[in-house]
Amino acid sequence: MILESSLYVHIPFCRKKCDYCDFYSIPSSARKADGKSLSNDLTDDYINSVVAEARFYADFYGIDHWGTVYVGGGTPSLLSPKQVENLFCGIGKAASFDEKSEVTVEMNPDDVCPGLLEACSASGVNRLSLGVQALDDSALAAVHRGCSSASARAALELLDSSWGGRLSVDFIAGLPKQTFSSFEKQFDEIFRLKKIDHISLYTLTIEDGTPLGKKVESGEVGFSFDKADRMWILGRNILERNGFMQYEVSNFSKPGFESRHNSSYWKLRNYIGCGAGASGTWYGADLRDDEALRWTNTRSVPAYVDFWKRGGGFPLERNAEESGLLRDCERLDRRTLEFEYLMMGFRMREGVLEEDFGLRFGKSLLDYKNASGVTFSRVFSEWKKNRLASLVETSDGNRYCLNRRGILLLNRFLESLI
Repeated sequence: MILESSLYVHIPFCRKKCDYCDFYSIPSSARKADGKSLSNDLTDDYINSVVAEARFYADFYGIDHWGTVYVGGGTPSLLSPKQVENLFCGIGKAASFDEKSEVTVEMNPDDVCPGLLEACSASGVNRLSLGVQALDDSALAAVHRGCSSASARAALELLDSSWGGRLSVDFIAGLPKQTFSSFEKQFDEIFRLKKIDHISLYTLTIEDGTPLGKKVESGEVGFSFDKADRMWILGRNILERNGFMQYEVSNFSKPGFESRHNSSYWKLRNYIGCGAGASGTWYGADLRDDEALRWTNTRSVPAYVDFWKRGGGFPLERNAEESGLLRDCERLDRRTLEFEYLMMGFRMREGVLEEDFGLRFGKSLLDYKNASGVTFSRVFSEWKKNRLASLVETSDGNRYCLNRRGILLLNRFLESLI
């Protein structure tokens, strides 16, 4: 039996952090667009460490195949073409991946160049995720986004004409100085490009401690949650009218082009996280263990590299302090897994299959109870009565899902299940 897992690789380097960003990344000197000049901070040691970690987990868990690979950041496109090739060669030796695997690399528009695209294609990458965010220079400048609308347009044109794989783009609704007019017009440009089959549309989140969060709190930057929500709904309507169906809270795709990697998170499937700041979760070989292990690696690149240069490897059941690696670990018990299954499942428009819940947890979905003893059956009936949820009978069984209106109230629904 072949054991398959998803793999996430974190490249925690970027030219500079955008004001809204709460992800782990550190500033790094930039590689030139021609790919010839390597960043001083993006050392081969880091790539070698990621490969060593991937090999360790593959051996430890007996993983034979990467069903999906996702290289995110930070800014993975700061890697040189040679580093891209070394990375994928290494993780491919840890466990195989092939043309049927979904292999994605995040890119910043400023980094897109023929040499990098050639390296990705030669390494087995078949999907790119481009962080456009907005085609509005005022909005981009307001959050110190290190990319202009002109460079985004140039990257999109190059990808549309030269890239042979799939293409996803990211947009944000509610950026400071973003107008409804500029927000709407940018999609006219996007729909003219034929390679794009997936679009992630996020509402701007104001994270505590970020530069943007501090500016909003002090009143230096104005922000309206209501305006951001209305702008997102406008974007959703535009996308759906143009053939991009919402299959998850913030993700839209043409039919058949949903992100398989992200779906592995939402369906609580095994995924290995490699790199400084990366997280992973192991649910078990058959996904039916009574508990799962979740970990988050140290956010210190020097400590991470030093550990794997010294040989790495550690008993996964030990605490982080005992392992020698500054890694936070959490054991997820059955109750936590049941709630996470519902929490992630209802993010998707397809919702939760009753029979799948029963097979995984050995109990009826309808009998699941929140902390107050209220059953799932009772909660869902109320939402269905209020025309916010639907019960769909399929060939696979009963599927419970939030409808187009209900998914806008996802957090409120989940609160009723805690």
